[in-house]
Amino acid sequence: VTGFSIMGLVDPPGRVVSGRILFKGEDLVQAGERRMRSLRGRRIAMIFQDPMMTLNPVLRIDTQLMEAVKAHADVSTQSARERAREALVRVGIPSPDERLKAYPHQFSGGMRQRVAIAIALLHKPDLIIAAINYRVESPVPVRLALRPLTGLRDFHELTTGDDIAASYQARPVEDGVLCATRHAGVHLTCTTADGHAADYRNEPDIWHGVRYERDEARDQPHTEDLFSPGLFVLDHHEPGTLDATLHASIDAMPPAPLGWDRSEKASRIAARIAHVEERAASPDEDGLDPAITDALARLTAAADDFVVQRGHTTDNATSVIAGYPWFADWGRDTMIALPGLLLATGRHDEALNTLAVFADARQHGLIPNRFDDRTNAADTSPAHFNTVDASLWFLHAAAEYRRITGDHDGYMDRLAQACADIIDAYRVGTIHDIRLDTDGLITAGTPATQLTWMDAQRDGVTFTPRHGKAVEINALWHRGLLATADAIETEYPRRAGEHRELAAQSADAIRTRFVRDDGLGLYDRIEPTTNADGSTAWAPCSEIRPNQIFAVSLPGSPLTTDQQAATLAVVKDRLLTPHGLRTLDPADPAYVGRYEGTMFERDAAYHNGTAWPWLLGPYAEAVLRVGNFSSDAKADAIACLTPLIDVLGSTGVGQLAEVYDGDNTPGRPQHPDGCPAQAWSVAEPLRILTLLNARSSA
Repeated sequence: VTGFSIMGLVDPPGRVVSGRILFKGEDLVQAGERRMRSLRGRRIAMIFQDPMMTLNPVLRIDTQLMEAVKAHADVSTQSARERAREALVRVGIPSPDERLKAYPHQFSGGMRQRVAIAIALLHKPDLIIAAINYRVESPVPVRLALRPLTGLRDFHELTTGDDIAASYQARPVEDGVLCATRHAGVHLTCTTADGHAADYRNEPDIWHGVRYERDEARDQPHTEDLFSPGLFVLDHHEPGTLDATLHASIDAMPPAPLGWDRSEKASRIAARIAHVEERAASPDEDGLDPAITDALARLTAAADDFVVQRGHTTDNATSVIAGYPWFADWGRDTMIALPGLLLATGRHDEALNTLAVFADARQHGLIPNRFDDRTNAADTSPAHFNTVDASLWFLHAAAEYRRITGDHDGYMDRLAQACADIIDAYRVGTIHDIRLDTDGLITAGTPATQLTWMDAQRDGVTFTPRHGKAVEINALWHRGLLATADAIETEYPRRAGEHRELAAQSADAIRTRFVRDDGLGLYDRIEPTTNADGSTAWAPCSEIRPNQIFAVSLPGSPLTTDQQAATLAVVKDRLLTPHGLRTLDPADPAYVGRYEGTMFERDAAYHNGTAWPWLLGPYAEAVLRVGNFSSDAKADAIACLTPLIDVLGSTGVGQLAEVYDGDNTPGRPQHPDGCPAQAWSVAEPLRILTLLNARSSA
């Protein structure tokens, strides 16, 4: 409302009833529409939270930018076009000549916001109203007081006034304040644009009853009290502009200078982008398609947000946050995301360190499903091992590390023993009833467990137990055996031979037990049942789920060419959506098409219809492999990823969401939900775009 009032955009019957808006000594309340029209866009600009409040959906971007240029400048059409192009370059939009010809709907939400910023900055206005930096323009001395509110809690919890009174402390320091509890801390500073520190006033307070609308919609606790350590006060003694930045660093560590942070990150991401583009380029072509270059740059920047340090910075213990804001580092998510986040972007040392973190924490022949969310130190974090697939994904990720980097010694020194322990544990049996059965297939779990990636469980209900012999588990077992055999062939030829024998037995069993007679791909799993005499029998489950795609996408498929094509066809026909693969066929009675309602209702839908963006990675890889990496196959792979890449940034700052609705209709398109930023949602499209020309990966 303040912004609209300043801009003179309050429509009747709304009006400014009293007061003044002083801009460089002029009262804007008294200015007429003609005067305001001369100021808007030239000397005062507003950046809306929704960029479509700036953009016209039916006009091309060049038309809108050039119109904004000519509104306040008497220039030729050619000059206006040049200034429009410069504006896109200034806000970091790649391939500006091509993007000028596009319409707003062809941009992601984040890119539309950049266009809106470009329009706002066209005439270098004196005043910019935006929700990023604090800026005050005044013809008289002015005071800006900022009161930060802090949570300092686990992301699954809320705080109350009693909690705050008992555990929160604020300690002023030379450049700000340290605000801490026993478990977390934050170092807060506030500086002006020229580097002068704000005056910090230690006035602790509690703000009660802060309400979270999204949590309320999920029928979760949604109000909490927040602690404020005090005020940052900036006095500007002369007329003019006051710019201020409130800067925070976690764990109560003093923040680096903000300019250094930005510069360092920009340099790091630029180097990653250059590596990705070089790896993705085809030696037979002059250069990458501009749209691919744009997607690679944006995905690479997004990938950087998930790579973190586990424990102290001197430990070189790298890990991957599965999703923001609700997940910590999970073994399954890390191993699936690692090829895209770290290997595709050239972060090879961090990839090896990440693999080693999970390898060193293994127990019972398993890597952790997750480290405890509530503990930070690497040497004390309790880990949870309720997973059958994380360790198999580890075998695959370790093999990909060796293949892509060529670091055989690093693999043998730091990863090979963990790979051996995993294979031995699965062969002889380990916790959670994980074992190799006599038919050559891996079986695991009970009706009460949730050991695969479809692991939703709430209030004692396991929604997708998938116990027994799951199709993707056995595809991963087959892949892990062959990949490990290749890796250890020179040092341990006898053991490599044993792995290949097990892989051959596994492949035969997959073709015999999982291939459906009706041509609809593969059974999702083979479940144990009890005969009248008490003996165990095995019955195939005919649910059509996306897990079968891994039997096609993983290198060295155990299926015949025809079986691979049939599996890909049923996944495309029944499960493919613009933003992910559905987790269940819509024709199934158990299908839930919308991810909404209470948390119990959402968990019931989580793997029973909800679409997952990350599954487009294995789907696209299956398309490439079935099509033998032909030009048509590459085009199809890009086409299935394009709708997802187009919404990059629409749910989080430059990010992709965890899930989408399974249903997608013209009147009600798929809605993103879950974590607004999910590691494997970003990693898999990035991996596939670098795989397009890497024919040797087959």
